[in-house]
Amino acid sequence: MMDANREALTIYETICATSADRPFAFSTVEQMHRELAAWQAHNRALAHLRQASQDVQTAFLSQSVEWLKAESREHSNFRVTSTLVDAILYALQAAPKPLPSGLVLKLLTELRENVLTRYYFPFDQFLLFLTRDQITDETRAELRKLHLQYAPSARGKIDERTLQTRNRLAELIRVEGEKECDPGRGPWSQIVFDEIAAKDEITASAWRGLLDHCRALEQTVPGTKWKKGSLDVMRALGESEAWQALERWLALGPTPGQPAEATSPIEDSAYQKGVVWLLSLSQRPEMASAIGDFGVACLRKIRMLGAVSQKVGFACVQALGSMECSEAVSQLARLRAKVKYTVAQRLIAKCLQEAAERNGLTVDELEDFAVASYPLDFEGKTETAVGDVSAITWLSQEGRFGVTWKDADGKVIKSVPARVRKTFAKEWKAVSGSVNEMEQVYSAQRYRLEFSLACLRTMTLAHWRPHFIDHPLLGLLGRRLIWVFSNEQGWEHSGLYCDGQVCDSCGEVLDLSPATKVRLWHPLSSEVSELRQWRERIFTAGVRQPFRQAFREFYQVTDDERRTKMYSNRFAGIVMRQHQFSSLCRARGWNYRLMGSAFDGFNAPTKLLASWNMHVEFYVDLPSDREPSLSRSAFGEHSDLGINVFVCSDQVRFYRDRREIAIEDVPAIVYSEVMRDVDLFTSISAVGSDESWADQGDRGIGILYPGTDRDELSALLALRIEMLSRVLPFTTIAPHCIIEKGWLAVQGKLGTYRVNIPLDIVLRLTDTGVRRLSIPQKLLESVPIDFSAFPIELDHRTEMVLRKAHLLANDWNIDSPDLIRQLM
Repeated sequence: MMDANREALTIYETICATSADRPFAFSTVEQMHRELAAWQAHNRALAHLRQASQDVQTAFLSQSVEWLKAESREHSNFRVTSTLVDAILYALQAAPKPLPSGLVLKLLTELRENVLTRYYFPFDQFLLFLTRDQITDETRAELRKLHLQYAPSARGKIDERTLQTRNRLAELIRVEGEKECDPGRGPWSQIVFDEIAAKDEITASAWRGLLDHCRALEQTVPGTKWKKGSLDVMRALGESEAWQALERWLALGPTPGQPAEATSPIEDSAYQKGVVWLLSLSQRPEMASAIGDFGVACLRKIRMLGAVSQKVGFACVQALGSMECSEAVSQLARLRAKVKYTVAQRLIAKCLQEAAERNGLTVDELEDFAVASYPLDFEGKTETAVGDVSAITWLSQEGRFGVTWKDADGKVIKSVPARVRKTFAKEWKAVSGSVNEMEQVYSAQRYRLEFSLACLRTMTLAHWRPHFIDHPLLGLLGRRLIWVFSNEQGWEHSGLYCDGQVCDSCGEVLDLSPATKVRLWHPLSSEVSELRQWRERIFTAGVRQPFRQAFREFYQVTDDERRTKMYSNRFAGIVMRQHQFSSLCRARGWNYRLMGSAFDGFNAPTKLLASWNMHVEFYVDLPSDREPSLSRSAFGEHSDLGINVFVCSDQVRFYRDRREIAIEDVPAIVYSEVMRDVDLFTSISAVGSDESWADQGDRGIGILYPGTDRDELSALLALRIEMLSRVLPFTTIAPHCIIEKGWLAVQGKLGTYRVNIPLDIVLRLTDTGVRRLSIPQKLLESVPIDFSAFPIELDHRTEMVLRKAHLLANDWNIDSPDLIRQLM
C-alpha cells in the first residue's frame, strides 16, 4: 500500500505540474467538450492514472479530498482543481466495486467536515457508486449527518439538485422495518400525533383541531381572535390536562431523537411556534420556564447551518415578553446571557423594556424582582432529603453549583444508591435540574452586574438591601462586591458587607443612615490610597469576588489619544485568530460577524451602550485588505467555509447619537471598560504584531501596546506585579521566582529565565546572550495550577505569566519536542 500511496502522490504532483495549459476559454459548448476531451486524452497525469492498478486508484481517492481542499483554496489553481476533479471521477469509475468500506467512511467524513471542498468534489457521482447493502452503522451515521446538511430552508425551500442529493442520501440511510415519518410530519410532530392517535376519536379530533389551529398561526404575534379560539379549544379539552400535554411535548425539544446537527424542519416548526404561543396564554411560571428551555434549544447554533430553529426561537422570546409573570422576565434574562444572535438580543431588550413599562419599573428593577428566591443560605448551600439520603447543593468560588450526597449517617457517598434513584426518580432528577437552573441564573445575573459597572446604575438603599444582600441568590453576588453609598447632599462612602454590617476599606463599620442611593464601586471612582486599602482588605479577608472589582484593570486617556483626538490606536496593529476573537466578542456583548475575503470584508465589532446613548466600534481588517500579498501567505489562510483565520486590529471609535465624539469626551468609566474588553480581545486571541500595516491617516497606527504611554504601562505593570506577589506564595514555584522590576525571574534546573510581566514574553539567559522562547499554547493550558485556590482572580496576561513560570521552574519535566529544541 505504501507503493500505491507513493504512486498516487506522484500522479497528483504531475497534475499540478501539467495543468497550466488546460483550455478554459470557449465559444460554444461543443468546442468546450471537444477541446477538453482532447486535452484530457493527452495529459500525462490522467494517462498515468488510467494505466495504474486499482490499488493506486483507491489510494488516489483516499487522499483526493485533502488535495482538492488544498488546491481549491486558491482561485489561481482552478485549472489544477478541474483536473483533480477529472481524475477523481475516473478513479471512482475504475476503483474496485463495491468501494472499500474504510474508503467510503473516510471520504464521507472528510466531505461532511469540508463543505466547500464538497462543492468541487463529484459528490453526487460518488453516492451513485454506493449501495444500501454496503452501508455499515458507521457510514450510516455519517450519511445521516450529511442528510441534515441538505435540509430545506426554514421556509421549506430547496432547489432541485439539492433535493435529488437529499433523496439519494435518504435512500441510502433507510433501514428496512424502521418507522418513517408520515407525510407532512417531522420527528417532533410525529411523536405528538402518534400520542394523539392513541386517544378516543372525539378527543383525538379536538387535539388535531387545536394543532391545526397552532399551525395556522402565520403572524409574528397572534391576534385576539387566534388567542380566543385557542382558549376555547383548551377549555373543551380540559385545561389542566391540556396544559400538561403541551408542556410535555415542548419538553421533547425541537428535534427529538435526531443528531445534534439537526435543524427543526418546517413540518415541525410550524406547529411548535403555535404551541409556544399557546403555552404563553396560561401566564404560569412553569410554562415560562418550559418556553425558556425550548427557546435556548431552538437558538442553539449549529456549525455551518445556523440556529436549530430561528423562527421558533424568536417566537419563544416574544411569547415570554407577552407573559405577565416574574419567571418570564427571569427566562428573558437567561436567554440574553446565553443567546448571542443580534436579532434575538434586540427582541429580548425590547420585550424587557415593554414588560418594565407595564409594571412601572426600570428594566434593572424588573430583573431584580424576577430573580427566583432559591432556598439557599448565606454561604450558598441548601440541603434536600431524597429518601434516606440527602443532597447538599453548594456554590463554588468559580460560580459553579455542585451537589454532594450523604447517607443517613451524614457520611459523604460517591453516588446516589440505585434504590433511591429508582424509588425517588422524580426527586432525584429535580435536584440535578435545580442545580443547572441555579447555575444558569447565577451566571446571567453575574454578567448583568458586571455589565452595569459601565452603566453607573444607581438604586435606592431600600431596594439594594432586600435584593443584593438578603436575597438567597443575588445576595451571593452582592455580599462579595464593593458598593458606593451616597445622598443628594454630597455624602459618599464605599463599603463591603461583612458579618451583618457594611464596613469601609479600613474595616470600620459604616453608618448608612445618611445614605439614600447605592451603586457599584469602580476603581476609577476612588483615590489611590483607598484603592490600595480595598485591595488589601479583599485579599486578607479571602473574599473571592464574582468578577474582578478591587483588582480590576482600568485605563485612562493617553497623550497619543489626545493627539489623534477622535480615535484610539492603543491596541491597533495586532494579528488575531478570528474565530477566537469572535467568541470573545459574543461573550462580552459585542456584535460581530465572521469575515471572509470573498464576503463581508468590512465588519466593525460594535458594542451598544444604551444607558449613555452611545455605541463603540473596534475596527478590524483582513490581512489581505491591508497588504494584498498576504493573501498567499499563512495570514491569508481560510477555513473550509471561506472565513479568514486571521484578522488585524485597528482603531477604537466612540459615537453618541450616531455622531462620532472625541476620546476625551467619553465618560472615564465607559472608556476604561471598553478598553478593558479590547485589551482582552487582543491579548487572548493575538498571534503577533502586524508589521505590514502602516498609518492611513484616518486609521490608526501601532504595534503591541503602541498607544500606551509610560504612566499607563506603569499602572498596568504595578497591578500585575501586585497580583503576582500576592499569589506566588500559594504556588509551589515561589522559591524559584523573584520579581525584578517588570520581569519575573525564574530559576529552573536547566537554566535561568525571565518572563516579561506586561507582555508575557519569555527570555532564556545563557552564557552567550539572551534567547527568546516560544512556548506552545497547548503546553501552557496543561500546566497544573489550581487557580481556584487563589483569593483573587487573575487577568489573562498575569495568568499566562504564572503558567510560563511554573513550566520553566520545572523545565526538567518538559516533554514538548518543540520547546526542548529551543532550550537546547
